[in-house]
Amino acid sequence: MCFTNLISLLMRLFGWIYRKVMISDDGVETPVFFDLETTGLDTSTCDIVQLSAISGENSFNAYMLPRCRMTDGAARVTGLTVHDGTLHLHRRPVSTTPHRQALTGFISFLKTVNRPFLVGHNSIRFDWPILMRVLKEFGLSEEFGEVVSGCVDTLSMSREMFRLERYSQPFLVLHFLRQTYGAHDATEDARTLQELYGVWKPS
Repeated sequence: MCFTNLISLLMRLFGWIYRKVMISDDGVETPVFFDLETTGLDTSTCDIVQLSAISGENSFNAYMLPRCRMTDGAARVTGLTVHDGTLHLHRRPVSTTPHRQALTGFISFLKTVNRPFLVGHNSIRFDWPILMRVLKEFGLSEEFGEVVSGCVDTLSMSREMFRLERYSQPFLVLHFLRQTYGAHDATEDARTLQELYGVWKPS
């Protein structure tokens, strides 16, 4: 199945609509900003190594020992490597959580939020296909779909809202927030995305 058909199928199955703003019948939904770090860029085969999310002051983060090899490119940009069966971040070992436990923990975190919709940068082409594939692998996609009310891709949003020379998240953070940050760390990516969204105030 080609990538476009896969996205269309996911949207039909779960009723998720990618648009600038998601509004529920009661008008109350809560954005949850998320990001993944993975073993590579192939959405059909790469594995999740870090999953982070933030909503207001509440946050979630889990590192996972990848089940396939980290590509050199992924290791270089994220600082995540595996040595002797242990995940390291910039050569320091980090505690990991089994994939199923991390995913169920993520869903539990989402359940603490009032009608959450997820917000990610370039999520429609990268994060969503990977997340949905791994959720399905562990039989968790249905439960996830019952919790999440919608999703927003800030890459598409920024292209619609602004005329800029670039739309990468580091560039947007520098342009709108006048700061640099630790890009390619899922926690920092989610945190700064929440700040960007707050500045943009999409409606």
